[in-house]
Amino acid sequence: MQMVPKFCFPFDVEREPPSPAVQHFTFALTDLAGNRRFGFCRLRAGAQSCLCILSHLPWFEVFYKLLNTVGDLLAQDQVSEAEELLLNLLQQPPPGPQVSRGLELGGGVTISGVHGILPPAPGNSRLVSGNRLSCFVAPDSGSLPSIPENRNLTELVVAVTDENIVGLFAALLAERRVLLTASKLSTLTSCVHASCALLYPMRWEHVLIPTLPPHLLDYCW
Repeated sequence: MQMVPKFCFPFDVEREPPSPAVQHFTFALTDLAGNRRFGFCRLRAGAQSCLCILSHLPWFEVFYKLLNTVGDLLAQDQVSEAEELLLNLLQQPPPGPQVSRGLELGGGVTISGVHGILPPAPGNSRLVSGNRLSCFVAPDSGSLPSIPENRNLTELVVAVTDENIVGLFAALLAERRVLLTASKLSTLTSCVHASCALLYPMRWEHVLIPTLPPHLLDYCW
């Protein structure tokens, strides 16, 4: 946990030019047994603090949407609602694949199963009885990743040429050391995870560092 701030700010805050928008990015912590814990981050332009959720579940779309909800609450000075939301989520068992969970704000925070209600489009909210309802659908980690449902793959095909994607795929199959660079943290980490998704149904079992802070630069050599 002591290393988390270095991953949330993998750059010099004073020297880094402000980003024009909110950035979502991830980092990965690997224990001695090879188990990974992912850090999902939301960094607002010019902010001195970063919202971060740690989880063993690689649910990128779900946690990024949740971070946006928490960020909106904090921007409206609804700190108690944000804290209640996170506390309630901690007490919820992970839902099964493709199971929806409804989130209602207003007069408290409630989390429940959603039946007969289609999840709103990404980035949108649905109004129900005066309360904003956000739907979170648990992804099926055993299914084949697809576009546009998979945010990371979508970022990869937009940011990287077809020729380079094929070369990247070949390098991963050969288990070579691969170093990716980008001007945006969000694009960088999305492409890293999308590259791993290309290996489905196989997995990348070696060192994985989606975000490389300065204190880990030795891994490049």
